[in-house]
Amino acid sequence: MPDPVTRDREAAISAVRDALAAARCAARLAGLVSDELVVRELLRDVIDQTDRAERGVARLVSTSFRDVVP
Repeated sequence: MPDPVTRDREAAISAVRDALAAARCAARLAGLVSDELVVRELLRDVIDQTDRAERGVARLVSTSFRDVVP
């Protein structure tokens, strides 16, 4: 069983990933119901940025696990 610090870090990472997934879904849904090209383009940028943030979280996770593993 992981120590409390590791458990807290994993919970925080999970919360960030969940929030990014929710933001991505909301942006996609909003893009589907909008007929405005500008709105769709802005939402596509939001999705791109949430994808970028998720990749950053994945890098942090892999780095933190490398630091913990002996």
